Amino acid sequence: MAVYEQPLNEKIRLFLRLEYLLDRFNYHLKDPSPENSQAAVMVLLELYNLSSRLDVKNAALNVLEWEAQAIRRQDVRDAAAADRVDRILQRLEDKSRRLYNFRGQLGQHLKSHNFFNILKQRSSIAGGVNGLDIPLFKYWLSQPEKMRTDDLKSWVKPYEFAQDAIQFVMEMILNSIEKTEIVAEGGFYQATLSPHKEYQLLRIELPDGVQYYPEISAGKQRFSVRFVDASQLEEKGKQIFEDVPFTLSLCML
Repeated sequence: MAVYEQPLNEKIRLFLRLEYLLDRFNYHLKDPSPENSQAAVMVLLELYNLSSRLDVKNAALNVLEWEAQAIRRQDVRDAAAADRVDRILQRLEDKSRRLYNFRGQLGQHLKSHNFFNILKQRSSIAGGVNGLDIPLFKYWLSQPEKMRTDDLKSWVKPYEFAQDAIQFVMEMILNSIEKTEIVAEGGFYQATLSPHKEYQLLRIELPDGVQYYPEISAGKQRFSVRFVDASQLEEKGKQIFEDVPFTLSLCML
């Protein structure tokens, strides 16, 4: 099953991008060969660029606080539900406190880091991060695996504070799903979103092996999905005009 996701606000888009980069970083960290260490450094440069332009820390704190307020407004009618609410609020408070106690913005620890700044300056050049133009990088890649791994873990640690909070938020979002089986007539579907619900994420599930993909356009009030032929990747895809069954999931906080 192929799942396509469309964030319905910029905070969720930011969270998904951060998760995507950290998943790639951790993948390369599992096998700390020189090649994977270099790939992990390149992902770290992307993380730094993301956090230097956008305030990931405050975005995560704001969503955690918004969710805590929403939960406190719930009408709890029995002891079991009250206990569940208390546990969720405690976890939200723990995530918020841990992130809040991290001083400064994410990536700030790398701002004056000599080795990282050398790599950052060369990263805008195609193939610029290499051992030929940067002898210090060649030296670092030649060090034992443990030393390179310890460095990478140290450099990525502040981002993991944010990831911990964001994963909890995304877990709650994905646990609040409205799922519907739909047929897009003539390869197109559109619908309005309820103004009384705080939708955060739209997901479309398609069977494996189909030769089309969804192009999703979404705003706060409505969304549309156009299914596009992907059988010829070298050519611009065109909308298909056959009926397409798919699963639509609307996720909210």
